[in-house]
Amino acid sequence: MKKIIIYCFLFSHTLLIGGQDIRTIIIDAQEARPINLSEIFENVTPIVLEKQTSIQNIFFTNEYLFVAAIGSVIQYDLSGKYVRTIDCGGYVTNNIGGDKDKKEIFVPVGDKIRSYNYSGMMKKEYSLKSSSIYCLYHNDVLWVLLEDFQSDSSIIYSICKVNPVTGQATALPFEKKVEPIQLENGSLVSIGTIGGLSLHNDEVVVSFAFEKALYKIQQDRIIPFIQWDVSPPAGNADVNSLKANGYTGDHLFINYRRDDQFYIYIENIKTGKTYNVSNLIDDVFHTNRACNIRFMHQGYYYFIKERSDIKGNSIGNIPLKNGPVIFIVKSK
Repeated sequence: MKKIIIYCFLFSHTLLIGGQDIRTIIIDAQEARPINLSEIFENVTPIVLEKQTSIQNIFFTNEYLFVAAIGSVIQYDLSGKYVRTIDCGGYVTNNIGGDKDKKEIFVPVGDKIRSYNYSGMMKKEYSLKSSSIYCLYHNDVLWVLLEDFQSDSSIIYSICKVNPVTGQATALPFEKKVEPIQLENGSLVSIGTIGGLSLHNDEVVVSFAFEKALYKIQQDRIIPFIQWDVSPPAGNADVNSLKANGYTGDHLFINYRRDDQFYIYIENIKTGKTYNVSNLIDDVFHTNRACNIRFMHQGYYYFIKERSDIKGNSIGNIPLKNGPVIFIVKSK
């Protein structure tokens, strides 16, 4: 039987753990509208990269921009000047994390996480039981979201915490198994996902793109605390991978899809203001096409534009170079 792996997004109801206080958000896709960047965000800062590079994810500090490419991390300063390429010795899976105080980045490479200092030197390597799809450093702990493909084409997702000093990895008592789909021709489709870790009220929050829910980690317990539903009901074309959901600063960030249209839902948890966005428009630098925005941590987002998306030979008063432009966006 032929095996196929597809990364996709499934709309499914969350299984709730009894007795937990879970908030439910109802999102109406028919009410989504185009919204300008300036309506939601405080400022937008372009970083024009010197080199053309593939971009999977970024880690942003007050000194450097680290770009996760396919098998390496490309380091730039905040003017976009190329600093170095860090060869990570394998495929870099999804995101990179970091400890800004110790000036260290954490790079998931298969079933390892390698730490590097800001000079590009590897400091340590941490072994995991399976492949990492997301890592987050918080309060002297490296939290890691893992996926493990099974022989029956199912996937088991789990979470561990790594002590960066000792390298000891401790598995949390949590597993989520996703069964494969069998197609009409008999092929098995493994339902892979994009997952994410973020922070809310100093607690680590877990999300899976195949589930309309967020979980928080409390004393090593994984507790569901937010779920959402989207109307009208999903169509067959809703099987597709999306970005991670979660928190950044005072914003709750949710991706969803209806047929061929992608949407985002943002809630300012301080003011209660919500934004149901069908098309995020760059009214600051007036670049072409919608802004495919992704959240980072501490209240920041980013989106990427190729040179073909930008009119003229500069962005603002910054001349364009060989690479794309990464826009760092600060939430209000």
